[in-house]
Amino acid sequence: MQWLVFALLVVGSSVASFVTRERRFRRRWQNVELPAITVGRGAYREGPASGAMMPSAPLALRLAALSCLVYGRGVNTALITTALYLAGFPFREVAETTLHGLLGYLAGAYGFGAIAAIVLAALGLGAGNDLLLRNHRHAFRRTRNIALASLALHGLVWTNITFHGHIVVSSARDIATSLAYARAIAAVAFGHAALMLALAYAYRAQLSALTPAERKLEL
Repeated sequence: MQWLVFALLVVGSSVASFVTRERRFRRRWQNVELPAITVGRGAYREGPASGAMMPSAPLALRLAALSCLVYGRGVNTALITTALYLAGFPFREVAETTLHGLLGYLAGAYGFGAIAAIVLAALGLGAGNDLLLRNHRHAFRRTRNIALASLALHGLVWTNITFHGHIVVSSARDIATSLAYARAIAAVAFGHAALMLALAYAYRAQLSALTPAERKLEL
């Protein structure tokens, strides 16, 4: 039951935030002209024709932005829930899983993994907003850099736990549980980072309405 409430809270708040921001910045994407289409020659046409504008940000970018918001808010909400549990609130299910994940990341990334994962989740939350800002100067670089750092961290955690975790597993059953949670989290986070990286380059490709000078500033 706690996980159901947690999921509804995270997804609901993320969707609300996404809808608000997407509507706010939709007009920027409506200034982007769609690629010209080739039409047959005739009395009043002689080749490519255009004029249509994008109605909103590309679907792939909107999905990527929403996934960043859900991921970032999920981590933040899990940490807040854990803090409330430690303060005496009855959120044991979510808190125990979060603590296991943090411990697994500490063991899987030489002591710095948990802090790095929290920082990257917060930065990913900002990247979700950046993807909706078509002409935001630092959107591509920030999203790309966050994705690369996330790939490196979560890949390191998954690799260490998968190929070297037996040393820790043999010493404590609780650590084995934490490592199992951390490996699952790392696999999901790695996949999300790969999606972020791919969509960052798709974002750059969609800046077709900018002049060369503006595009140079953007990238």
